[in-house]
This record gives sequence, structure tokens and C-alpha cells, in this order.
Amino acid sequence: MFTRLAHWMWIYYRLQVLHLRVQLEYEADFWLGIIAMVLRHVTGFIFLWAVFRHVPQVQGWTQWEMLFLYALAIIPIGLVELFYDGPWELAALVNQGELDGLLLRPMPAALQVICQGSSLHGLGSVVLGLVLLGRAVSELNLALSPWQYVFLVASMVGATLLIGSLNFMAHCVVFWEPDTSMQLPVLVQEMATIARYPLSLYDRLLRLVTTWVLPFAFVSYFPGTVLLHRPEANPWLGYGAPLVGVAVTCVAGAVWTRCLAHYQGVGS
Repeated sequence: MFTRLAHWMWIYYRLQVLHLRVQLEYEADFWLGIIAMVLRHVTGFIFLWAVFRHVPQVQGWTQWEMLFLYALAIIPIGLVELFYDGPWELAALVNQGELDGLLLRPMPAALQVICQGSSLHGLGSVVLGLVLLGRAVSELNLALSPWQYVFLVASMVGATLLIGSLNFMAHCVVFWEPDTSMQLPVLVQEMATIARYPLSLYDRLLRLVTTWVLPFAFVSYFPGTVLLHRPEANPWLGYGAPLVGVAVTCVAGAVWTRCLAHYQGVGS
């Protein structure tokens, strides 16, 4: 089993490298995309900076604590754009009958769908997030132990799986609603931006939704609070955040299996 999994991961790596090489052929578009993605997140940074020019704290959160969460959120968002962007092509694959060809290949169809696209523009989010994260750790004087750095990396991996899998499941609606203009994937994608800010800033209903329905709170808030030693930190939810990403990925796999059972092809 592990040999087969390693083989699939090698194929995944090769396919993604091909996508990235194609995008690098257009150098101007590459740099414009990177700049645009950085500017998109910089606007949120400017908003926080403007707020904290007038108040020292927001519900007990300091500027650099919020920027720490902000960085934890945008890094996995960028990683999803880099390595998990293929589901945006799923509607076209289903409506044009190209999914049938993927099903005939000796490779998991879900992995092939994930490999259908990759956006180098996500690199801008990753770089900006890493810069902000390093600066926040320095400003907050966080003395993270080696195992906490391991947990931090695991949290980012889990968050990437979580966001990517939720996006994937949102795109699976095409098996029941073939309209290519459906807005559910866009809604789920925009909901991910909630992870950039503390959960305590939202009302109770939104907190419930982003914890137990679309669990974006596990992207940054729960792991962030334990790393920041916040009084509201929940160790079980915080240190269990990477496992939530794995669990959501398993759910996405079950949803995909159900979708394929429902799929009847496009006919002739």
C-alpha cells in the first residue's frame, strides 16, 4: 500500500511540476500574478494597521497577535492555490465528458482532478505569510520549542488539506447541478478568509458554522491560540487541528466516491 501511495505522490509531483513550468513560460504574467496576490493580502494588513493606530487592542487581541493568525491563514491558502487548485476545472471536466477519460486511467481520479490546475500566484500568499509569521514571532517574543515548530508545520499541512478538501467538496456539487456558474465553490473560498481573524470577533452562529460545519477555525484560530498561550486556548482543539484536516480529507474522499456512483457520463 505504501509503495502504491508513494508512486501516486510521485506522479502528482511530476504533474504539478509540469503545470508550474508551463506558467513560468509567461514571465510577465507570473510576476503580475504574484504582485496582485500580495496586494490582495496587503489590503487586510493595512486594515489591521489602521485599526490599531487608534486602539491598542481589539477584544484583548494585540496587533501582532492578530497578524500571527493572519499569517497562519494566508500560508495554507497560498499552498492550496499552488498544489490543490485543480478542482476549479471539475465542472468543465464533467460537462465536456473529459472526466470519463480520467476514470479509465490506472490512477485515482480524484488525484487527477487535483492535478488539473496549479496557480503559481499562490506563491505570493505563501511568501507574504512567512514574512509576517517571522516578524510576528519576533515582535511577540515567542520562544517556541522545537516540537512547537513541528506542530506549526503540521498545522499548516493540516490547514492546507482542510481548505483544499472543503473546496473540492464544494465543486462536487457539479454532479447534481451541472451549471458552470454555480457560486457554492466561490462562497466556500471566500469563507476561508474568516480564518484570518480571531473567532471571538464573530457572532455565535458564525462561530458554530466555522467550527463544526465549515471548520475554518482550525486553520489558524485554534492552533494559534495555543501557540500564543491565549487564555481562551483549548488544547484539545488546538493541538488536534492537524487531525481535523486529515478528517476533512477523508470526508472529501467519501463524498467523491458517492459522486462517482451518481455519475452517468455525458452520453453521445
